[in-house]
Amino acid sequence: MRKMLHYALVLTVINGIAGIGLYGVNELTRDRIAAAQRRNLVEGQQQLLPEATVFSEAKTFDMHGRPVTYYEAQDAGGAIIGYELDYAVQGYQSPVRVLSAIGRDGTLRGIKVLSQAETPGLGAEVQAIPSDKTLWRALADIVRRAPPATTAVVAIPPFQAQFAGKTTNALVVVKTKDPDRIEALSGATITSDAVTRAVREPVVAFLAFLEQQSN
Repeated sequence: MRKMLHYALVLTVINGIAGIGLYGVNELTRDRIAAAQRRNLVEGQQQLLPEATVFSEAKTFDMHGRPVTYYEAQDAGGAIIGYELDYAVQGYQSPVRVLSAIGRDGTLRGIKVLSQAETPGLGAEVQAIPSDKTLWRALADIVRRAPPATTAVVAIPPFQAQFAGKTTNALVVVKTKDPDRIEALSGATITSDAVTRAVREPVVAFLAFLEQQSN
């Protein structure tokens, strides 16, 4: 009995120390994670609507009882040239958060997957950018210490590139090549559909919201 009490006390102390440690780690990393998420959002905003000079503070509209965040994109003269919507949908094993940009005519300018924790090699490929650089070429660049390019070109993952220029009616996932639809990633239809829904659902609701506002 005494040994059992001893073991119970030891386990309690260990659990307490572990809990304090986890709390400390969370406190230390929370601000850094929030700052990284903010940088990712700002980079996405500028990438999708590069001609915008100002983005409004986060605003919300109601979508079937759920608030959706959006931003107004303005040019140098203060005129609204488009909107960007921030929305997340549950994927195969994680929420998939997507930033969608639309022009004043309601056509998609592009999307950026802001965060996801889907299966590596499958659903996570929504953020994958193919590389044509071989291992030997990469090693050669390191040896030569090749200087970085002076002009930064933002690479867009092929899956995400499909969305640019499409209307909401075209935001349908298919398993075969179709330039008028969204081709699913092989073996990751659920994730592909989650990204597509995270774009289609808020955009459709937002366009209806804008129409109501104008009436």
